[in-house]
Amino acid sequence: MIALDGTPVLTVAQMRAAEETAFAAGTRPMALMRQAGAAVAVAVGRLAGANEILVLCGPGNNGGVGYVAAARLAAMGKKVRVAALADPDSEQALEARAGWAGPIEPLADARPAPVVVDALFGIGLSRPLADEHLAALRRLVAAAMLSIAVDVPSGVGTDDGTVPGDLPRFDVTLALGAAKPAHVLQPAAAYAG
Repeated sequence: MIALDGTPVLTVAQMRAAEETAFAAGTRPMALMRQAGAAVAVAVGRLAGANEILVLCGPGNNGGVGYVAAARLAAMGKKVRVAALADPDSEQALEARAGWAGPIEPLADARPAPVVVDALFGIGLSRPLADEHLAALRRLVAAAMLSIAVDVPSGVGTDDGTVPGDLPRFDVTLALGAAKPAHVLQPAAAYAG
């Protein structure tokens, strides 16, 4: 675990306020998504080595980061596949998906890979995962030798550290922008890797 001493820990509201400040200063939302996706790709590429990578993309902006990361990983020469839970539901996620040139598998039917990247849901999720999504996530994480969550593991309570349901544990979580309470509060911190 990377020590978070002296590192800011931002709640969902504080993270949204930081994003709004960036937007007010002229940063386009898609620019932030591209920056996050590029950073995720670099970290995942380093951790995955020559192993195949499966990126799980949700419908929102976390999924958009996943599409950007997958495209960057493919451009880096990595063997990468994408599985999606649903079609994108935000302008930025739609644009990010358009940047992915490969096929997209349905999440429920996705074949396992040695490295799995969870970009299904991020800090905006405020309900437990649907049973069918949780089952697919658990199956794919269990089959992987390395599991990586983008920002927070899908389904954990970002602000309170709760873990509703039988969520899988991840080996690594790549925080975007700043650490979140879920990275330091139990039981969620134990699921973040």
